[in-house]
Amino acid sequence: MTAIDWPRFMLSTLVVLGLMAAALWWLKRRQAPWALQGQGRRIRLIETQPLGLKHKMMLVQVDQQMVLVAVNANDIRTLHSWPCSANGPDGLATPAVDTAKASFPDFFTGGRS
Repeated sequence: MTAIDWPRFMLSTLVVLGLMAAALWWLKRRQAPWALQGQGRRIRLIETQPLGLKHKMMLVQVDQQMVLVAVNANDIRTLHSWPCSANGPDGLATPAVDTAKASFPDFFTGGRS
């Protein structure tokens, strides 16, 4: 029966784990979402808000349209969509300003009299 060289075993295990961590770090840094922006893409993920383990809300810009979607393990649902202006500060899209404001009672009746 042969004896195990424990220091050599531990050193080789740490080297392999270190190489795996370095490879994961490199892959994550290489696939950063900000690296893909500005390359003629029409769909941009603006923001993500986790709501739980399998649920999240996402704000997506498609051309000149902003879409708020709810994502879970089974489906994706549109919560709201609205037009946006070309570009706001820092190159981010901003919702278009709606000059027509509804009154407080119209909010509850949906504009119906």
